[in-house]
Amino acid sequence: MTGVRILSGTPDPDTARALTGVLHQLPGAEPGPALPDSTTLLDVLARAAETGIDELPEVVVVHDRITPVPALEVIREIALRFPAVGVILLTADPSPAVLSGAMDAGARGVAGVPLSYDELGTRVEAAAAWAAGVRRHLSPQQPALPAVPGGRLVAVAGAKGGVGTTVVAVQLALAAEAAGKSTALVDLDLQGGDVASYLDVQFRRSVADLADIADVTTRVLQDAMYAHESGPALLLAPGEGERGEEVTDRAARHVLHALRQRYEVVVVDCGTQMTGANAVAVETADTALLVTTPDVVAVRAAKRMVRMWDRLQIRKPQDVVAAVNRHTRGSEIQPSLIARITGTRIASAVVPAAFRELQSVVDAGRLQDLDNRSTVKQGVWTLAAEIGLTGPGQAVPARRGRRGRGEQGQVTLETLGMTPLILLVLVLVWQAVLAGYTFTLAGHAADRAARAAAVGEDARAAAAEDLPGAWRIEDFGTTGADGMVGVTVGLKVPVLFPGAIDFPLTVHGHASAVDEEAVTP
Repeated sequence: MTGVRILSGTPDPDTARALTGVLHQLPGAEPGPALPDSTTLLDVLARAAETGIDELPEVVVVHDRITPVPALEVIREIALRFPAVGVILLTADPSPAVLSGAMDAGARGVAGVPLSYDELGTRVEAAAAWAAGVRRHLSPQQPALPAVPGGRLVAVAGAKGGVGTTVVAVQLALAAEAAGKSTALVDLDLQGGDVASYLDVQFRRSVADLADIADVTTRVLQDAMYAHESGPALLLAPGEGERGEEVTDRAARHVLHALRQRYEVVVVDCGTQMTGANAVAVETADTALLVTTPDVVAVRAAKRMVRMWDRLQIRKPQDVVAAVNRHTRGSEIQPSLIARITGTRIASAVVPAAFRELQSVVDAGRLQDLDNRSTVKQGVWTLAAEIGLTGPGQAVPARRGRRGRGEQGQVTLETLGMTPLILLVLVLVWQAVLAGYTFTLAGHAADRAARAAAVGEDARAAAAEDLPGAWRIEDFGTTGADGMVGVTVGLKVPVLFPGAIDFPLTVHGHASAVDEEAVTP
């Protein structure tokens, strides 16, 4: 809620102060001073309307004790003269009778006294959203959506659970929205719908709230739908699975008809269980998409689903498009075989098996944040283009090429910058290996020198005899006492790049042996 102008009218100074204080705490609210009577309130609205609809406040709060015109009459007059303003009735008696009277007069909500921050915030947000919707329809720069039954309806059903039905449905809706088409995403998996979970949505209204409404108008739809940050309008499955039984085939038909009149694209997630409601979606859809995976169990389930649709005269197999999810080239079951088994038309666009690309966004419940470089996203968006939800040039997400090249360039620069450090680490590791090997050579040379010294031979020559050319004796010494001869050999640790640096490390080896010349026969 940003930039919501709020005008209030109450004759009670204490209530006016409390109301102004709470309104100031609401994020994005811009409350004006509270007006003491209905005459002043209507005059202020009339002067603002003379300038234009954009000068009117989005929300007006009317206290039920306002005078001289009664509160319900004030609400009725505001609704008639200023339809782009959402009105909230403030009352100490929020009974069903008061609520009904306020709704009949044209109010968008009722808030109780004493004031509650949460309740008032919810009422103001709903009224502001309604006012913004009305202004979009009334504004000549933003014409209303065409109220014609020309919207394209796509029903997405799964052969069985776990084949990725909801992921495909959500990405199809996002692709259509990105193509500039007004899009609605409907969750008709009435007992186990996951659209809200995948899109990180907390909601109160659902399709079940429309079940008993015979005339589903634009206003009724707007109250029940959730405007998602990614663009599509969401009509969600009820949070309580048992309420799914309230959505009959007749109710579903009315809702889908109303949606097609007001949105260019309507994507319906039908889940995997056939009820009267989602059977209507499959029957009336322009495109019925059956999602399956290339494995025996899923393909058999797809065949059963298609045969059931045919037996119940919901849809013929040749009128069903099968989409293959988690496709791999090495799979024994390829799309052409699935088409022969199920008797359906197979989509040429397949979705590759790349769950690691999805894992982070699925764990976060934000499928809308899936990276444009994801092969899964590219596969579903290509499928959207194939079934006519987007144009051919919009099969791949926008800006993918530019962003991809930029990120590749960044990776290249980072790699080049890390190369010297990597080489330095490798040199140090190799130098450490040379130092360790020098310890071994020093010990071996000392042993040979001690044996040579014990029999009166040249000990230094014996120590140097088996040394590789890169190692040289830096220190050498012999000692003799108590019939023993001891030798100390110091070897200089060689450098990986001779002449570049001097590695000041000498490794010493020690050994001793019995002096055989000192032993008397």
